[in-house]
Amino acid sequence: MLFYSLLLATSLLSGSVASDATVPGKQDAGVETRSLDELYDLAVAEGGQLVVRAGGDEKNQQASTVQAFQEKFPKINITLTVDLSKYHDSVIDRSLNQTGLAGTDVAHLQTLHDFIRWKEEGRLLSYKPAGWDQIPDDIKDADDATYLGIVYLFFTNNFATAKTNVSEAPTEFLDYLDPKWKGKIVSTYPNDDDAVLFQFFKIQQTHGWDAIFSFIAQDIKWVRGTATPTTTLLNNNNDRAVTFTTENAFTNGSSGVFQQLPKSDFSDSVIWAQRAAIFKTAEHPNAAKLYLNWFISKEQQVALGGWSVRNDVPQQAGLKRTHRPGQFDPPAFERFMIDRNVVERFRFQFEQLIGTAQGLSPLDDDL
Repeated sequence: MLFYSLLLATSLLSGSVASDATVPGKQDAGVETRSLDELYDLAVAEGGQLVVRAGGDEKNQQASTVQAFQEKFPKINITLTVDLSKYHDSVIDRSLNQTGLAGTDVAHLQTLHDFIRWKEEGRLLSYKPAGWDQIPDDIKDADDATYLGIVYLFFTNNFATAKTNVSEAPTEFLDYLDPKWKGKIVSTYPNDDDAVLFQFFKIQQTHGWDAIFSFIAQDIKWVRGTATPTTTLLNNNNDRAVTFTTENAFTNGSSGVFQQLPKSDFSDSVIWAQRAAIFKTAEHPNAAKLYLNWFISKEQQVALGGWSVRNDVPQQAGLKRTHRPGQFDPPAFERFMIDRNVVERFRFQFEQLIGTAQGLSPLDDDL
């Protein structure tokens, strides 16, 4: 655990230095005071178009977001593309390199380190949507308002209710090493997703490599994408019953999958705030501002359920605040993401053990 603590402390320090060194003259933009209706009128007058790139691993993963936005603002045509955050970053970078344009108005992605880099390159618009002051400083660019967290994502223990039950299902990592779960575990490739990689990094730091070797020996079904484990659990034509590399909210099993929080060992769980930003080259800046204001509005945050990024929105029943060091600590994952040397070194250590990620992109595999 000492190395883990040193890594986080070092990464936090390096992140702070980078932040302070990047802005020649810090902008002090005021918080948005215009209403959603006023921003809507401006967005319509601008042309009524909005282009968004959203991190995810299923094409329809943001369908509810698009539907809710269009119901609220029917005169805005929103084009929202879902793909793995790392691929969105590549497309945006290539577009910036070739044309000087980001090719999107807004992006909300897992890849915090790229938001930091884009800020350093002067690519992001400084903007504080209404509710900015209710967003914790550690999930936003508190200095220059170039990006902010808009939604928490969370991976933890899940089981198929048709294949096991609450009393039997694992709630902590070491539970998965029980021989009874051999051939019954499905997991996302950690070398294909940084959030899952961080889960296994924490596991290795907490329990050592022998625990990792024992887990791999459990005849794991490795899959691409973090939605695929849920699909696998719900398929009654296989024996895969448990996972900790997916999110299903707290539906009490009504979806066929039940999500359980750890009791004391949180090493197999990860939570982070998906960051969002408006690019300076946005072709529809007013629509982009409307989108961010709507997304972090109290109304939308309540509708999302789970943990809210806003301090003034009550948490879903039964959930405690996320900022609990040693348990659910969102900044821990973010400090990991910033230290790309550690990320890539651990990725290849794991890839050497289980091989490269096999299969089509999770957006194209029809699973």
